[in-house]
This record gives sequence, C-alpha cells and structure tokens, in this order.
Amino acid sequence: MYKRINSNLKSIIYICLASLFFSLMSTFVKLSSSNLNLIEIIFLRSLVSTLILIPFIFFLKLKVKSNLYLHHLTRAVIGISAMFLNFYAISKLPLTNFTIISFSKIFFIVPLAYVFLGEKIKTSYIFYIFIGFIGIIFILGYEKANLTLLPYYFCAILATFLIACIKIFVKNISKLENNIIIQFYFSLNSLIILFIPYLTIMSKILLIDFFFIFLLSIFGLLAQYFTIEGLKASLAVKVMPFDFSRIIFSSIIGVSFFSEKITVSMIVGTLIIIFAGVKLIQKSPST
Repeated sequence: MYKRINSNLKSIIYICLASLFFSLMSTFVKLSSSNLNLIEIIFLRSLVSTLILIPFIFFLKLKVKSNLYLHHLTRAVIGISAMFLNFYAISKLPLTNFTIISFSKIFFIVPLAYVFLGEKIKTSYIFYIFIGFIGIIFILGYEKANLTLLPYYFCAILATFLIACIKIFVKNISKLENNIIIQFYFSLNSLIILFIPYLTIMSKILLIDFFFIFLLSIFGLLAQYFTIEGLKASLAVKVMPFDFSRIIFSSIIGVSFFSEKITVSMIVGTLIIIFAGVKLIQKSPST
C-alpha cells in the first residue's frame, strides 16, 4: 500500500513537471517567433534535439537501423504539419488560451482510437466529447476582439487533431521501437525535410535566438521524458488529470510576462474542458 502511494505520488510529480516543461517550451516558442521564421524555429529545434539524442543512443547502445522507416517518415510529415500550426498559433494567441485549447486532443483521441485501433466507444464518451467542445466554444468567445483571433484558434485546433493522430500512430510503433529512437527519427527526418526550405529563407541568427531555440528543445525533450516516466509507474486515470496543471503554469507565465488577461468566459471554458477531459480519462479502457 505504502509503495503504491509512493509510486502514484512520484508519477503525479513527473506529470506536473512535464506540464511545467511544456509550458516553458511554449513560452520560448512565442519568444523565438518574434525574430525567427517558423521554418527556422522548427529546423533549428530539430537540429538541437538530434544532437542531444545522438549521445544517448550511443551511451545506451540502441539499434539505429529500423524496419519502420516509412512509418517514421509519415510521422515526421504529420508532426511537422502539427508543429507549423502549433507554433503559428502560439505566436498569435495568448499563451493561456492556446494551452487550454491544446487539451482538446483527448476529444479527438477517443474517436480516432475507435477508428484505427478498434477500441470500443460508449455513449458516455460521445457525451463528454460534446461537452468538451462546448468548453472550447467558450474559450473562443463571442466578443468582437476574439473574432479576429478565430483563424489562429482554428490553427490550434487543427494542430491538436494532428497531434491526436500522432499519438495513435506512435502507440502502434512504440510496441516495436524504442522511445528514444522514435524521437531521434522524428528529429532527423524533420531536418531532412526542412533542409532546403531552411536554406532558402535562413537569416542571421542572433545569440539570444539560438539560446531560445536551445531552451525550447531541452524543455520539449524533458516534457516528453517526464510524461513517459509518469505513465510508466502508475495508471493514466490516476495521474493524467494532473496534466491540467499546465493551465496554471501557462496562466502564471502569460499574466506575468506577456500581460495576458484572464476572462470569465475563459475560466468557464477551462472548467468545462477539465471536467469533460477528466471524465474521458477516467472512463477510457486503455487506462
């Protein structure tokens, strides 16, 4: 019993740390976008991530050769598309709002798991998915000032859908491939795909910009690491609700550093999304 409590507590701490690092990564994406093109950000992030992962591959003596290269390439294409939409949305939207919208991926994952993984879907799932999208509508708002941001919100939602597709895709190949190798091939393939586009638009990179890229790459890798470690030691139903702590971290950063404002519709929408998301996590058979 004591060991189980310790294991759950450790997993909760890991998930909260992952949430913090995801929020920090988004922060530095937002800061980088003021001086760099999106292609530059994604290419340099992929470069830094690849260079960081190579020593781990050699140290852990992991097999780099893969029979799933086509799968890795497909994942990279979807992943790059998701990053473009994600980073574009982050550069234009309040950090808190973007973070809340990103939680809508759970509302896409359930039907995608039904279609591609054959997982059963209950009527209650459809109900909570519907409730979740009502929360998103609250976040989008109906005021004139918010209407100008709608294209960027749609970018964020589409990116979230693509990320949900990636999670389903990775769930399949992770049974056959090491997690570090999956991340390595994603970074490497992203470099190859974006190399020529990067050469055509590359600009002089300031030291501060490279520093931002380095930090967002580190925070991104740490966020993925702690998410995986958090899910290893405990059931998702017990720890994933704490992933919503990302909203708290993003709100603090947004208000403190970007002068963002917290509105009533945002609070109501957040509570609705958290309620629907937690219910879906608790009812998911894969947990």
